[in-house]
Amino acid sequence: MSEEKNIYVEDKDIFEMFFKTHGRLNRWRYFKRRVVLGILLTMLLTLGYRVLGYEYGQVSTSATIYNAIITLIFIVPTYCLNVRRLQDMNRGKLLAVAYAILTAVMAFMDFNVLELYQKDYLSFLILLMAFFSLALSLYFVIAPGTRGKNRYGASPIPLPAKDDAKGR
Repeated sequence: MSEEKNIYVEDKDIFEMFFKTHGRLNRWRYFKRRVVLGILLTMLLTLGYRVLGYEYGQVSTSATIYNAIITLIFIVPTYCLNVRRLQDMNRGKLLAVAYAILTAVMAFMDFNVLELYQKDYLSFLILLMAFFSLALSLYFVIAPGTRGKNRYGASPIPLPAKDDAKGR
């Protein structure tokens, strides 16, 4: 972000694209970066299941632990993207924090997933958390950002000259 907050500065490298928490991120860039993270996460989780394998038709404990750790690692870039997306909508970090906590809790709930599903109230809780996570993900992708400048910086999408003059 520039000193004046009047000019949007593109991310220069991978670190800025995925680990920066200041500035704004429009819907399209957010979506593309989340797709990249999703593909990487899926590949690493699949690798964990394939390499660490199955025991007697069940996922091995080591594969479950590996997958929980990988999921927790991916919370960091996801959190950073969510914060920037919320800043584009001129909102604070609260939903990004909620999403990160929700993801962390769901990663650890996988440890005893078969025992958890045998309890109706926990099964409902897992379903509710998955629904809330999906709803937040859709919100981040669908909700439009603030037109023009906001308290987090310049718009990542250039405005036509007539709108710029009006300060929108």
